[in-house]
Amino acid sequence: ARREPQGEQRAHRDPEPAVDEVHPTFETELHGAALFYTSADFDGALDPASIGHLRTILAGRFAIEAQLASCSQVHGVHVVHAAASSEWCEYPGCDALFTDHAHTALGIKVADCLPVTIIDPVHSVMANIHSGWRGAVAAIVNRTVSALQRGTSFDPARSLAWLGPSIRSCCFEVGEEVVESFSRDFEGIEQFVDRSRGERPRFDIPAFTRSRLVAAGLDADSIHDSELCTRCDGSIFHSYRRNG
Repeated sequence: ARREPQGEQRAHRDPEPAVDEVHPTFETELHGAALFYTSADFDGALDPASIGHLRTILAGRFAIEAQLASCSQVHGVHVVHAAASSEWCEYPGCDALFTDHAHTALGIKVADCLPVTIIDPVHSVMANIHSGWRGAVAAIVNRTVSALQRGTSFDPARSLAWLGPSIRSCCFEVGEEVVESFSRDFEGIEQFVDRSRGERPRFDIPAFTRSRLVAAGLDADSIHDSELCTRCDGSIFHSYRRNG
């Protein structure tokens, strides 16, 4: 598995997060959760020094005191329940984390793949998902929702989701074998395929992911999309396809 440099989505429950949007970062709020993305001041490597820096960002920009849990990502579908901890913990071989513990932040790294945050504000449950096309075709979003329902009091009907910056169909050229991989397990895949821009099809991972969230029980109006492309020229985010 390749390691994706730069760019991170973190989510943490907070009743009144203080958000200060400063270029070249992108920050927002989602029903009591603070979301933060950066490519300018994070090189993709996690160690005690960088964790201290990230905790300083959480405290300074969001007024959140939390310990970070992160994934050693493998483009798979393993989902881990992040336990409460007094120190940073990186879980091996997983691409989704969830927690129902206060003062626990969840971190994933992305460089074109789609970051998905799911929050049930009623039951204080949240999840963070790293979803590239391999994870999407293997139903990582639905696997995460199932894990939430098994392991917590999570209710998809009361939950919200956020689709962060990622490569979009304007830039995501794929081979026919990728389209065929989706078609084997999901119906109506051509609605997410754009064949109007050249010989190679382009696939809309965020739109596909939205459809899977709705199928998992989330209300369509509760799914919020940043609509930001990491690959487009001028993007403030690191792109594996553009930057390597």
